[in-house]
Amino acid sequence: MARKSGTATDKRLAFEREALPHLDAIYTAALRLARNADDANDLAQETILRAYRFFDQFTPGSNCRAWMLTILYNNFRNSYRRGARERPADSADEFSGEIDANSLDADQSRINPEELLSSRMTGQRIELALAALPDEFREALILVDVQELNYQEVADVLGVPLGTVKSRVSRGRALMRRALCKLDRARGKTGT
Repeated sequence: MARKSGTATDKRLAFEREALPHLDAIYTAALRLARNADDANDLAQETILRAYRFFDQFTPGSNCRAWMLTILYNNFRNSYRRGARERPADSADEFSGEIDANSLDADQSRINPEELLSSRMTGQRIELALAALPDEFREALILVDVQELNYQEVADVLGVPLGTVKSRVSRGRALMRRALCKLDRARGKTGT
């Protein structure tokens, strides 16, 4: 019986060492997927619980963040996309919705007011444009540009071929450029 306790302790310590440093990345990805703090908390917690439960399947020395993001995206697909939660429809032409202040995660306490305003406006523009992307493009961009995974890791996380990831990132970036231009034009028309 003491042997099981040692194994459980070893598992806990290994999990703390390998997985816990990635909690911020998991929550950030969950927030961008779920689009609200409550659902993001639920999604992140479920991901962490599953990661711990199945930690014996993690290959030591491999990318733990990518492994946990795979669990996150599988949870999201299984729970959120299949109707467990009502989510707004995605459209590259729609730019509605509020931005959760928690998703703008920079420490801006030492920035002067002009820089702070500029940073917030830029962050809001990017968040709005990103939120307007269809799921498959948004997911690929978040994993490559925000989570900084390589294309092969993204392919593994999303369970799609490498070429599909490259295509989604390329098309997603093009859609982001168009969305940002559209936001800029709309902002210019309103005079703000």
